[in-house]
Amino acid sequence: MLFKTHLVFSLLIGLLTYNYFKLNYIIFILIILFTGILPDIDHPKSKLGRKLKILSYPINFIFGHRGLFHSLFIALSSSFLIWIIFGDYYIPFFIGFLSHLIADGITKQGIDFTYPFNFFKVTGMIKTGSFIEKVIFLLLIVINGYLIFRLIF
Repeated sequence: MLFKTHLVFSLLIGLLTYNYFKLNYIIFILIILFTGILPDIDHPKSKLGRKLKILSYPINFIFGHRGLFHSLFIALSSSFLIWIIFGDYYIPFFIGFLSHLIADGITKQGIDFTYPFNFFKVTGMIKTGSFIEKVIFLLLIVINGYLIFRLIF
């Protein structure tokens, strides 16, 4: 999935879940948005990878794209560290990270949730950047707009 699709998908998940937790909703949504794009740090040509080349290139060289940084191992271990340092803010961290993995799981390239063990590879039918992804992106915008409208009014 593209950067913008990850953002609107993670926003949707954030809007649907923030009421279940007693956390500041603005911080909750911001964390989800950030972690919704974070796994793509493993791709030097991604928006985040271009901003953090010093991290992105070595990560990509060692693990490749959609390797370790697209696994539940990193999602869970990072969330554990966030829990130790920031308490319950591990929740939006994990939710945003997981939203990224789910979105990439529906693409043709797919992901292996259990990397490096290769127990649970998921692939979908959507080509990254395709017309179908653009339709999904627009649908997500509309749904998010509706949810935000309901939130405000």
